[in-house]
Amino acid sequence: MGIDNAERISALLTEIQAARLLCIQPATLASWRLHGRVDLPFVRVGRCIRYRRSDITNFIEHNTKQGGAPRFEQEQV
Repeated sequence: MGIDNAERISALLTEIQAARLLCIQPATLASWRLHGRVDLPFVRVGRCIRYRRSDITNFIEHNTKQGGAPRFEQEQV
């Protein structure tokens, strides 16, 4: 196993670690997997579920929204 493979493997997070990064409960991740509500890839290793750190990062980036309502300039009469 080369260094690249070792780095990829170490980048796998447990369900608890992934939930902590997302500030949610592990049960929420389980629900998302079960119902397919959220497009967050996961890896099944036997009965264990793992998440790639890069997938978590991409998920956060693609689901980041700008806060607040759009601002409209009022026309001067």
